[in-house]
Amino acid sequence: MESPSKVDDEQWLAYWILYSFITLLEMLAEPVLYWIPVWYPVKLLFVAWLALPQFKGASFIYDKVVREQLRKYRGRNRHADADHKVHILKVTKEFQPRL
Repeated sequence: MESPSKVDDEQWLAYWILYSFITLLEMLAEPVLYWIPVWYPVKLLFVAWLALPQFKGASFIYDKVVREQLRKYRGRNRHADADHKVHILKVTKEFQPRL
């Protein structure tokens, strides 16, 4: 937080976003993961890869996966907003009182 560079802040923000997502998925898939004996060592290695600054795994996954999905979602959402605004404009023009 106190560093002058935003790069490490972005790395840690991406880490916590991904770690939260992993934890959520792990809670949902707990009955299945219980029967996979290598799950916890694999998770430990993956979390280390995400967190260690030598690898910058969290930034890599955020840039390649999460950011692309956000762009896709925002693009669809913008079109929906534009269509909605056009519809509102048409409706308000139809119901304007004639003087």
